[in-house]
Amino acid sequence: MKIDKGSFINDFIDKNLRQYSIPVYQRNYEWSSEQCEKLFEDILQAHKLDRYHFTGSVVYSLLKTENKIDYYVIIDGQQRLTTIYILIKALIDVAETEGEKDELASVLFNVDKFKKYNIDDSSKLKLKPIKSDNKQLMLLMSNEVNKMDKSSGIYKNYDLFCRLAKDALEKDESLTIEKIYDGIEHLTCATIKLEDEEKGKEQEIFERINSTGVPLNLADKIRNFVLMTDVDQDRLYENYWLVIEQMLGNEHLSNFFLDYLNFKIDGFTREKEAYDNFKLLFKNNNYTNEAMLSELLHYATLYHIFLNGDESLSKDINNALDGLRKLKQSTVYLFLFNVFDDYKNGVIGNQELSDVLHLLLNYSIRRLICEIGSNSLRGLYKTLYSRVFNRNENKNHYYDAIISFLSQLTSKDAIPSDEMFSLALQERNLYRKHALCKYLLIAIENQGKEKIDTTSLSIEHIMPQNKNLSKVWQTMLGESWEHIHDKYLHTLGNLTLTGYNSELGDKPFDVKKDLLENPETPTHITVLYSDVLNKGEWNEKTIKERASRLTKVILKLFPIKEATEIIDFSDPRYKEYKATDPRNATYKYVNYYELLGEKVTIDSFAAMVRSVSAKLYDYDSSIIKNMAKINETFGGWTIPAFSYDIEKVKGDHELKKGTGIYISTGYSAYDCICFIRALLKKYDLDLEEDFVYSART
Repeated sequence: MKIDKGSFINDFIDKNLRQYSIPVYQRNYEWSSEQCEKLFEDILQAHKLDRYHFTGSVVYSLLKTENKIDYYVIIDGQQRLTTIYILIKALIDVAETEGEKDELASVLFNVDKFKKYNIDDSSKLKLKPIKSDNKQLMLLMSNEVNKMDKSSGIYKNYDLFCRLAKDALEKDESLTIEKIYDGIEHLTCATIKLEDEEKGKEQEIFERINSTGVPLNLADKIRNFVLMTDVDQDRLYENYWLVIEQMLGNEHLSNFFLDYLNFKIDGFTREKEAYDNFKLLFKNNNYTNEAMLSELLHYATLYHIFLNGDESLSKDINNALDGLRKLKQSTVYLFLFNVFDDYKNGVIGNQELSDVLHLLLNYSIRRLICEIGSNSLRGLYKTLYSRVFNRNENKNHYYDAIISFLSQLTSKDAIPSDEMFSLALQERNLYRKHALCKYLLIAIENQGKEKIDTTSLSIEHIMPQNKNLSKVWQTMLGESWEHIHDKYLHTLGNLTLTGYNSELGDKPFDVKKDLLENPETPTHITVLYSDVLNKGEWNEKTIKERASRLTKVILKLFPIKEATEIIDFSDPRYKEYKATDPRNATYKYVNYYELLGEKVTIDSFAAMVRSVSAKLYDYDSSIIKNMAKINETFGGWTIPAFSYDIEKVKGDHELKKGTGIYISTGYSAYDCICFIRALLKKYDLDLEEDFVYSART
């Protein structure tokens, strides 16, 4: 590797008979307006002070030489190089004289004065970005700005530079295009040219570079990995990566990769460790680049369905997916990857898929309404498929197996009963769960009739939100008006939909009724208004009656369909225990535990202590790190639970490889549960709900 001090103009852009291509594994051009504005300011200052300005590094390698034109590949630095190229084009278009325009244009294009090198349209430009950006750059350089995609980074920053240059020239009469270009000539960089023996090591080199550009996100890193290390980059990019990128859009790529990894690997990964886990997955399973890209495309296709639905699927299936999206229940995707694989492979049909999706939607609604914590959902959905279909014959009764399993859970992940659900619907604050509240109200209104347009509707309180209720409202509610207002304000019985929320406000009940019944713009809302418009007053009794009626409607709309054939998942030899009473562990064999919904098979209490500790460390490492740092002991214990000093703990087990933290081991079953109980308390977890273990005598 040869490292020199260089100039963006003199060593790259201004040299003739060169072309710099951006390989397909690089991300799209995406410098922000803030970065461009800062660069422009630096350029003006560099000219004014006649001082060189360092702007990072450019790592490049010679790809080939044809017709005396050198073709280079840019491994790092494409964002800055592309930005400067766009800026020069903006200066050309802002310049007033043909002389200035011609001088600047000669910098951007390869020149063949005597027609010796067969320069064509593909080799005329000195910069060739990846395909999507190259199209925009070609349009820009051929002065077809009107045909450009106005949302592309190349167009946006070209337009920005044009405005910045015009403003700068207007504000400073002494400033010229030539002087701005002089500032660009003062931009320096570290030029890093790869030698022949380093060919093929681009991925390793790329990861070592401390770039000053936009930080790479997870999707960027994975793209670099799966495309940079393969000789067939262009085909793989076209056939796989570009399809994935266009299908999901940049805003969903990183979330997709996180969900894909958490679906594929043991345990969970967070974004900061996800790239390393991806490389381990690739290596440990002997993927080829194409095999990995093919699998990613498959699951990206499913993910696209989760995010957008699919016209080839039934209306019921799409409605259920839409509900899960609107309620932001994306954790269910870890389970749906397997379910949709079974659907694609013909294991289940449309009706079974619809039943499963509606079960998951209705289960989610019940959890949300009953305010059951969501911290166990990831673990539940990650292991649900393997737990339900641990016997392949269970797939013969697909829906029945899933509902049977969920119904037999004894943890907080058990399905809330109709009674629990009904009570919560009528008494809990529904308004603060805004997306869920609107979803349920729309569902109530839309049942069995032409669907209303909900885009302009908002949630309205019939009894006003204002704590300082008018005398009219106080009189209507009675002597206990303050108590009634506090208790029922945000509950189901007092909420409806309207297209003119701000107009209703604190108005008296009679005025509100009139506005609901005779709106200026018809909303076609009838079901939600039916037991409001026929009431002479609005008080505790009418709110409770309406809540009861709407609850019955919701129970019919979102039922939990019972199993036709109940499948027993219990093992008669084993019983589940909480960590509340450590005496239950004495003289027992343990076979699994559940922590925050995730089930882990285990063969000893000592192994369970280590496994639970490692999982909680992944959940929040700061707590255990702090305990280890101060050699903290649990109440009544003399030996630290964790320590960075192996001499301080009992045993020599490292909590997780590479952490440098050691965990005390070698306790009785009773002490192991005491250890786990104390650790759960440190993490503020619920001993009754968040942890359970299975054991037998």
